Amino acid sequence: MATVAAYVRRSTAEQEDQHQIDSIHQWIDDHDLELAEVDMFVEQASGASSTRDQFGDLLEEIEHGGYNDVVVWEISRIARKGTQAQQFFDAAEESGTTIHVTNGSVRRIEPDGHGRLIADIIAAVAAEERRSLIRRTEAGIKRARDEGKWTGQTPTGFVTIDGYLRPNLNPDYDAGETGYHDMVDALEQLDDGASYRATAAETPNVTRQTLSNIDGDDDRRQWYLSPDDVDDERVADALEQDLGGLKNRTS
Repeated sequence: MATVAAYVRRSTAEQEDQHQIDSIHQWIDDHDLELAEVDMFVEQASGASSTRDQFGDLLEEIEHGGYNDVVVWEISRIARKGTQAQQFFDAAEESGTTIHVTNGSVRRIEPDGHGRLIADIIAAVAAEERRSLIRRTEAGIKRARDEGKWTGQTPTGFVTIDGYLRPNLNPDYDAGETGYHDMVDALEQLDDGASYRATAAETPNVTRQTLSNIDGDDDRRQWYLSPDDVDDERVADALEQDLGGLKNRTS
């Protein structure tokens, strides 16, 4: 049974984790170990999440004395919340597990407490960085909304130009886009009794589920079928700018 474990975490699907893996593999080589002798715990999850499966499994193993050594690339990979990092450090200390960090100002956190103070500080800084990022993100979203910009996922049949929502009147189907008029046609077909499945099959780059979600949302349906009655000012402004084109289509 392996007595060494390694933990690798990336926050998003777009984020690379190969640098973490390469650094840990180098640590394994430097300590004359074989990769098969190390249990790898690898996952994609936010460091602030309390429901990380791999992290939870590793923590449980540590609490039961399953490993003598645990290797991570950076302390921030363990957690972005101070309480979670402290729980991890405490479990390792109580079970006699040494934490090895391949990239950072502290490289070992010993069960006797050596290196713990610096690790605690680094974890606290990481937690504060996360809080600051959340505050900046929230402030940026509020500022964008105050400016009338669209801040969420671009709705089907629309595009965003310089942050502002516009109906997509010239969709690039090869790029996976759906036109505004395509959605108008689709919803009108549904109102005439067509099925979601059949309508989706005739509508470029739209799934049955997307149609069902939009059709079941009265506010969202207005964006396509009653543009003069739209309450969301960002959507109303976007449609008003192209109102001439919409009127020409229905005239």
